[in-house]
Amino acid sequence: MPTSPVFVGSSEPNELTRVNEEMYKQNLELAIRNKTLNVLHIVSTITINATGAIEVSQKIADAIVTELKFASVFIALSDTSGKELRFTAVAQAAGSNDVYEPLLHPSDNRTIALTDRGNLMTDAILDRERKISGNFLDVATPLVTQEAADKIENATHTEMIITYPLFLGPKTLGALTLGLAKKIDDLSRGEKETLDELIGAVSIAINRAQLIEDIKSANDKLTTANNQLELMDKLKDEFVSVASHELRTPMTAIKSYTWMVLNGKAGSLEPKATEYLNRVYISTERLIHLINEMLDVSRIESGRVTIKKTPLEMAKLLLDVQKELRGRATECSISLTVEEVGSIPVVQADSERIHQVLENLVGNSLKFTPKGGSITMGVRKTDGFLETHVTDTGRGIGAEQIPLLFKKFGRLEHSLVAMPENSTGLGLFICKQYVELHGGTIRVQSEPDKGSTFTFTLPISQP
Repeated sequence: MPTSPVFVGSSEPNELTRVNEEMYKQNLELAIRNKTLNVLHIVSTITINATGAIEVSQKIADAIVTELKFASVFIALSDTSGKELRFTAVAQAAGSNDVYEPLLHPSDNRTIALTDRGNLMTDAILDRERKISGNFLDVATPLVTQEAADKIENATHTEMIITYPLFLGPKTLGALTLGLAKKIDDLSRGEKETLDELIGAVSIAINRAQLIEDIKSANDKLTTANNQLELMDKLKDEFVSVASHELRTPMTAIKSYTWMVLNGKAGSLEPKATEYLNRVYISTERLIHLINEMLDVSRIESGRVTIKKTPLEMAKLLLDVQKELRGRATECSISLTVEEVGSIPVVQADSERIHQVLENLVGNSLKFTPKGGSITMGVRKTDGFLETHVTDTGRGIGAEQIPLLFKKFGRLEHSLVAMPENSTGLGLFICKQYVELHGGTIRVQSEPDKGSTFTFTLPISQP
């Protein structure tokens, strides 16, 4: 017997319609979700490549209009003071942007005060919630008239506007306004979720762009300040060099004539006159020494120091320095000796500069070693270098002060040991520069009340 066809009841067409409608809605939500992910990806890319807040806000506005098909998008950002809003970006689906001119460039340069109620954006920011209106004037007041607002609405086919405040924590960034070609109730659930996600991404992008602008501004200011400091430093060095040259000539003359008077070239002197002239002579020597050190520093820092290397016997140089400074050491009741030196190789070095280094080190020890103390010089070969040391039984230096020793004007004002009045704070700085120009190093070991040992190295000449 043939089987009769089976029919579904009369509810079948309605059920099929419902299923189709549900599938349509799901497909629509899926499409919206895909668009959401795409626009979030675009905003993320804009964030990563952010250069400036205005450029970023315009790119974001363009992306929202293009990807999410809103009628128009407006972004207004807070100024650096956090007191005013300015429109920085506009985008629309079609038509000319000429109607936006009063917004972006107000004729009287007006701004929207963040403290004033009555504008949809400021209300949204002050209340920290989105605002909705059917009149674009609510967003643009007081920058445009109702007539101008109507032109913008007509040009963008806008029926409804939604304004979202843009925050990142407590920081007010501005406001994002969306122009819709439909009523707010016509938005799907997916479209509403898209807007919620979008606001956070936009806030992050704009905040990052502003941070980059702040960093760039700070770097520009720092660069300008550094350039000014370099110029001032150069002018200072030039002044020191010129002034030192100009001072050295008359000071040398004063020293020479004082010496002549002290040695009877102008007749006999009363004891008091001799005492006073001796003080003049000593002070003049100190001033000439200071001038010479300042000239040395000026040459070093300007790169005008030339190292002329010749064979140098360090043992002989130690003896020469001992002879030159023995008289001064005797006056201070200080023993100045040279350790017995064995076979020491010759080094290639600028004898004048190394002589100056030794004189500075020994002279420094003489300043800090009390009467009855001793200063010892010595040299030995070690690991491809000649190591020369100057050891004294002076008052020593605290460990926290040692890093200051080889810096320019590194006077130890707060150390346990007071600096002598005639110390310039330049001698050890000059020593360090000269030794390093030879490829060597200089260091110090010291303890308060136990003396100090200054050691410098010079590379041994290769055969």
